[in-house]
Amino acid sequence: LALNMLSDEVYDTEWDMIMVDAPRGYFAEAPGRMAAIYSAAVMAKNRKKSGVTHVFVHDMDRRVEKMYAEAFLCKKHFVKAVGRLWHFEIPPAANVGRNFC
Repeated sequence: LALNMLSDEVYDTEWDMIMVDAPRGYFAEAPGRMAAIYSAAVMAKNRKKSGVTHVFVHDMDRRVEKMYAEAFLCKKHFVKAVGRLWHFEIPPAANVGRNFC
């Protein structure tokens, strides 16, 4: 599911904030954001230092994007939605346990 065209450096960086705004997902025929949302979750959980990674997902119009975000970024890490922009605070994987969420 992860975006395999990104370099290892991207996945190994400890991000403070990640913005998911592609590929297009704001109309029914658009490809959707499953890979981008999953990749953001993997990058956020890869964090080793303390604190959370803020993940923002734009254009949360379709049910499928909402399902992916709740599954991979985890419903319990959801902070707030403003219009079509959703905000999650993802702790490092070491603080989450064995399950994805």
